[in-house]
Amino acid sequence: MDTTSSKSIVEVSVDSAAGRKALGIMNMRQALELPDLPSFTYTHPDPRKAAAGIVVSRRELERFLTCH
Repeated sequence: MDTTSSKSIVEVSVDSAAGRKALGIMNMRQALELPDLPSFTYTHPDPRKAAAGIVVSRRELERFLTCH
């Protein structure tokens, strides 16, 4: 299974002083179409790493999309 295609599913969250709040679940391309806000985090595109709670920045998500 290709875990880093543009159709890989990620959860987008907003980090705040009150904690992390889920914004939505979408594919990587949709996630990268959101505004570039520093408070956004994204679950890792690899489902096993995402299940372990690993999050990535927008820059890291962009690299996953362009490198795979």
